[in-house]
Amino acid sequence: MQTDGFEIMKRAWLYVRRNRFLWPYAFFIALAGVGPQGFSLWAQSPIPRGLTGYSPIHQIGARVTDFAHNNWLFWAIFIAAGIVVGLVVVAVGSFAQVAAIGGVAEIEAGGEGGFGEAFRWGRDHFWRYLVLVLAYIVVLALVAVPSLVFWWSLGNRDGGFFFPCAGGLLLGAGFIAVSILASIMLELSGRFLVLEGRGVLESVRMAGILIKDFYRDVLIAWLYVVVVTLVGVFAMAMLIAILGSPLSWLFTVANRHHNGFLIALSMLAFLVAWALAAALSGVFAITASAIWTILFVELEPDALPASGGAALFTPST
Repeated sequence: MQTDGFEIMKRAWLYVRRNRFLWPYAFFIALAGVGPQGFSLWAQSPIPRGLTGYSPIHQIGARVTDFAHNNWLFWAIFIAAGIVVGLVVVAVGSFAQVAAIGGVAEIEAGGEGGFGEAFRWGRDHFWRYLVLVLAYIVVLALVAVPSLVFWWSLGNRDGGFFFPCAGGLLLGAGFIAVSILASIMLELSGRFLVLEGRGVLESVRMAGILIKDFYRDVLIAWLYVVVVTLVGVFAMAMLIAILGSPLSWLFTVANRHHNGFLIALSMLAFLVAWALAAALSGVFAITASAIWTILFVELEPDALPASGGAALFTPST
């Protein structure tokens, strides 16, 4: 069986454009950066890091650092709070991703879909998908350990020129290869989990089989997802360029005059810019997600939901 990657991408874009109930879920997918196609505004966008040294995030970070200097108890509390917030963000993004998978599958099956129907998909399959996403994050973290150890060891001795370059290239290539494979496994196993109601381990096993049987179709879909992601990055760069000058001016003036109104206005402008960035990146994130869902449905036609799809499958134990 051979699928048409361009046709799948075009259909995914039409689904996202015509079905507005997907847009709120796209916003939260982008905000959380869930999955490899998610453009995480927390980690990647220049907006939260600050377009200038006077951004609200920079100021808050600097004050927290000053206050917590040599205060290990505060640091422990701060780190624990950060972990909790991070888990909440990932959980919200996971719920939105599951809802989007179910919603797109409903449309692909010929149904109208809807916000409430997509929400029920998220409600029914959220927890197991969250476990899958956390496992994906742990795998990437473990794969990154050798690189961290390698560069840390180089800092303690003179490794010459060839060894650091060769080692860095080898470890970097290995990390990229594992990251690509892990991202594809996450996308396909997530659809087995949501659309066929399989368990986490069984979904991963079935995803491996699907990749083995349809590696060409999967590779082509991944390339189209990369294209969509790169277009999203380019669009984000344009947005940052447009917002850069007014935000920089506002942050600078607020910091210079220490005016409460201007500081509040700069915070509001920052939040608006962040929302705009999430809305824009969400379009590309959910389009990439839809590409994987449509591909999965074409390769696994039995996974197409019937009417009332969220209730069709029950989690396997």
